[in-house]
Amino acid sequence: MYLSQDELTERLDTAKQQVEIGTVYQHYKSADMTYEVKDIVIQEVDDEPCVIYEALYGNHITFSRPVKVWLESVTVEGQLVKRFTKL
Repeated sequence: MYLSQDELTERLDTAKQQVEIGTVYQHYKSADMTYEVKDIVIQEVDDEPCVIYEALYGNHITFSRPVKVWLESVTVEGQLVKRFTKL
């Protein structure tokens, strides 16, 4: 399925309303696992918006993750928590 430029732009705009570029987020696993969102991009293989984010610890590795996974909640010790929380 090929999406038009307008459709891809709409997906990006929607994602950017949900995940803020330039903002620092904390991963649920540890208070030390903080990341800065660098950009929201389209993953070519399936036209899904992805978060590009850099670790603010260690070697500052840059990662990508689909927006829908970024926004998911996970169960930790019986509690439902956000995978990433904006700081």
